Amino acid sequence: MNTESTQQTEVGCPPGQLMFKRKWTDTLRVTFRAVIKVKGGLWGGIFISIMLICAIGAQWIAPSDPNAQDIMSRFAAPSRDHFFGTDYLGRDIFSRIVYGCRIAVLVAFGTVTFSSVIGVFLGVVSGYNEGKKLDYFIIWLFDIIRSFPQIILALGIVAVLGPSLFNVVIALAFTAFPFYGRIARAQTLSVKQADYVKAAEAMGLKPFQIIMRHITPNIMAPVIVCLGMDMATMIVWESGLSFLGLGVRPPEASWGIMLRNGYKYMQTSPWMLLWPALAISLAMIAFSLFSEGLRVALDPKERER
Repeated sequence: MNTESTQQTEVGCPPGQLMFKRKWTDTLRVTFRAVIKVKGGLWGGIFISIMLICAIGAQWIAPSDPNAQDIMSRFAAPSRDHFFGTDYLGRDIFSRIVYGCRIAVLVAFGTVTFSSVIGVFLGVVSGYNEGKKLDYFIIWLFDIIRSFPQIILALGIVAVLGPSLFNVVIALAFTAFPFYGRIARAQTLSVKQADYVKAAEAMGLKPFQIIMRHITPNIMAPVIVCLGMDMATMIVWESGLSFLGLGVRPPEASWGIMLRNGYKYMQTSPWMLLWPALAISLAMIAFSLFSEGLRVALDPKERER
């Protein structure tokens, strides 16, 4: 009796709600297995895991203080004492690369979290109220923000607010949320015609309950894939802002600041430019590969191949 009622309940559930009825560990396990089946997703996940480990345990992994200066050892070449050499102030480059993972991870995850939450919510509300004044207003807001080049708008916001890690996250999130809003709106326009949404409306559920319980869980797959791709972009843009002096303030160990310093001494000490550029490049590739793995994992047709 209990088995039959459970089966009937599951049959009546929309896919998103049924997914959340399962244990979250089971969902993560299935997704993880699907991701690692893709070679790119596996290697991307490995590098992202290394970045997270460095960000969390930088004080134990880094051999020295990233801001400790040793003028007598400046411009030292890579050696046993300094794996990646030292910069123009004698600071250990390897330690600064490790601590730079913190900035990269905070910017990547912080920016996409803020932008996706705001964008998805506004996009779902807009799609659910298709053709109404609220829909037109949200689309108008998206179009106004997207009409500016994203990096130029971020530069202007940071220039007004001042250079800091928090302001960089706010600026990048503000310029990115219309992108997620557009995706969420397009998905909502198709999902809101589903039978389970019509049934929820017939039962008298409020629009907010329908949006949160029935629509949002079922449109997140393409959004999650875009999150991984956008993280790589945010790391590059944070590095660009820091390179221009509008990102993280020195002496914080940011890959963008290290690039700017390395550019000045490119002929004297090329490893000052090499290692941060390599770290940014690998981070971009890793997030791109991992997002491709997520795309395959969240697409049933691709997963079966």
